[in-house]
Amino acid sequence: MVIIKLLIHVLFFFLVNSFHQVLGQYSQLNTTSSWLKNHTKSLTLPLDKPPKPPICKIIACKRSGPPTARKRCCRNQCVDLLSDPNHCRFCFKRCRFALSCCGGNCVDTNNDPSNCGQCGNKCEPGAPCEFGMCGYAAPSSQPGKRRRHPKRPRPPPSPKSDGELHDDRDVMMNKILP
Repeated sequence: MVIIKLLIHVLFFFLVNSFHQVLGQYSQLNTTSSWLKNHTKSLTLPLDKPPKPPICKIIACKRSGPPTARKRCCRNQCVDLLSDPNHCRFCFKRCRFALSCCGGNCVDTNNDPSNCGQCGNKCEPGAPCEFGMCGYAAPSSQPGKRRRHPKRPRPPPSPKSDGELHDDRDVMMNKILP
């Protein structure tokens, strides 16, 4: 077991060393990006101490973002508890699938008339919210917007052998039922 660990450490050391040599050749040509140079410096740190994550400071968190946001630190991340679906109103309170966090409440923006399609989009009174659109497939409330089809004229009555005029329906019924 000790031999395997030693072998893994030697292999890792060899890979890190060869990586530094390759970077050293390219840095002489000055073709390495500044981002890559900054991130390869972290490989030279001692391997027994992992780097510390950034600390979320409550004061800095509250100052960032719009004034209506309610920012808090949740597991060292600044999150907005009024709009983040993974932290809705409280840290780690997750909204179910297809629900959005609007004002700290999990809502269905496809059917909620107060948040139709997006947070804060209110439908007019009486207009339903369907598929995230206000008044989708509802009859128009504005006159002149609805198209009406004219009634089709009925065919003239056909003459019968006895001289009386009858509807086509009477003629058809007489043919089917004598």
